[in-house]
Amino acid sequence: MKIVFFMFLSLAAFLEVPATQDADLVVEATYNGYVGGNYTFVDADGSVYEFSEIDSEAAKKYDLDAEDFVGKDFTVTYTIDTAFDENDDEYDIYVIVDLELRN
Repeated sequence: MKIVFFMFLSLAAFLEVPATQDADLVVEATYNGYVGGNYTFVDADGSVYEFSEIDSEAAKKYDLDAEDFVGKDFTVTYTIDTAFDENDDEYDIYVIVDLELRN
């Protein structure tokens, strides 16, 4: 029994679980444009949301690279992925997974 427990413990130590947030998050915000490589939105409280990635299905719904949607209100569904840079420092990647135009 001790051997089985030790094997399980050893296996668990070698498995690396990717750091991602499972639940989708939602914000209602105004689109400010594609700025500095990020899709930028501002909510009613003035909080700025910068998304560096957009899911291909969400990108098909609205062409955020064009100026047509700047100033429009959206419901943005997103996730936060975690990645590591060359120094093994952790950082967040905000990813748009769905968009709905509100006005």
